[in-house]
Amino acid sequence: MKRLKIAIPYTKELSGSFEWLIEAMEWAYGDTYFTIGTDVVKLVEVKFKDGVNPGEILERLKSLPQTKDVKAFPRNEHYLIYLRASFEPQKEQAERLFELQKKGLVVFESGTFVGGESVLSVLCEEGLVGEVVRTFRETYGARVISVEDAEPEKSPISKLTKRQAEVLLLAYKSGYFDEPRKVTLRELAEMLNLSPSTVKEHLRKGLKRLLDETLK
Repeated sequence: MKRLKIAIPYTKELSGSFEWLIEAMEWAYGDTYFTIGTDVVKLVEVKFKDGVNPGEILERLKSLPQTKDVKAFPRNEHYLIYLRASFEPQKEQAERLFELQKKGLVVFESGTFVGGESVLSVLCEEGLVGEVVRTFRETYGARVISVEDAEPEKSPISKLTKRQAEVLLLAYKSGYFDEPRKVTLRELAEMLNLSPSTVKEHLRKGLKRLLDETLK
């Protein structure tokens, strides 16, 4: 297996439909995203400009065809935005990526926005490296940062259930394990549409399984 880091330029074509959102923001940081199945989860802290109604922004985000869920959590004078979206509206690009998945690809492990580019970490079988690189170049004008050996079958995460992995990944990415915590258990539960007790149980069982695999 190989792990590729791929940079996608943040072009007008990709961002144009969100100009209204960019115009509404005074600043944003911590923009990070990752995939769960064929969905993309984004977490970003945002301060809106004076006079902007955050509720109207959320309603507009909810109305987008790709949006599956969106929530905002107050943080003093700004907000933590949780957005879960589908690849489906970018149908042509998505179909090319899904075709790769059918061939045995490809796990989209994580992504961050750095210096005008979206940087993806992609895991794939060695025989698909050339096709993965070609697809991203032709579809997004991407460039390859690195290609490294990877051994995902040895990762303890592969031993988790799908729900445990989803809960742990979201908890980690959103800062639940940071000190001080960036999100509460109740906020995590709201993002996942689960009860706090259910999220707590998934975290407990998932962490135990990770420790079992790591320390055995």
